[in-house]
Amino acid sequence: MSQTSSAYTTLRKAILDCELAPGSALAISGLKAKYGFGWTPLREALPRLESEHLVRFEANKGYRVAPVSLAGLKDLQVAREAIETTLLARAMSRGGDEWEAALIAAHHLLEQVSPNTPGALTPESLIWEERHDAFHRALTAGADAPWLSHLAQQTADQQRRHHFFMLHSPSIIERLQGPEGGDVAKVFEQTLGIDHHTALMTAALSRDAARAQELMREHIGFSLAVYEVLWPDA
Repeated sequence: MSQTSSAYTTLRKAILDCELAPGSALAISGLKAKYGFGWTPLREALPRLESEHLVRFEANKGYRVAPVSLAGLKDLQVAREAIETTLLARAMSRGGDEWEAALIAAHHLLEQVSPNTPGALTPESLIWEERHDAFHRALTAGADAPWLSHLAQQTADQQRRHHFFMLHSPSIIERLQGPEGGDVAKVFEQTLGIDHHTALMTAALSRDAARAQELMREHIGFSLAVYEVLWPDA
């Protein structure tokens, strides 16, 4: 892998995991010191990330990590609903034994890991995120629709940034301990728990398209519900 590709991959993961926080400045000198890449690979990687709407360039200010917002999350929800419900319907109509086996395996792996804990980013949290992403890819893999799958992954990556920001922002523990803490914890449990994922898998394997698409829309909407509970005045 070239140095530019390595820089791109490293920065992309750091942005998706909110290691580089939304809105933070991306000075080349700081990135060079933090990640050890040279000036040229970093300069070439940042425009690639800009094309994916993960960073923004501002005249006279340079690059910054793209912000997260309620408006952005609503837009992502509309996009994910349109794309993933279509992919899911196609997967259920086209998927065979291999698709079913891969979906069951992905669910089993997700079930073995404790869900993300709000306010506490741990190595297990990152494993859960990886397995959660893999489960959703397995749900729609039988669709045999490369372009739609590519778009689905792009929107899912963007929503993942919002998830990390909501789960691990500095104010989360304070809010969980506050008067609205019960409501926040309940929404997190619905969003991150295995039960809803199990229901999604069961409906998909049963080829119950209406039920599976309804559950998918509900699942995608959980993120918006969390954001609105945490930041009702946004």
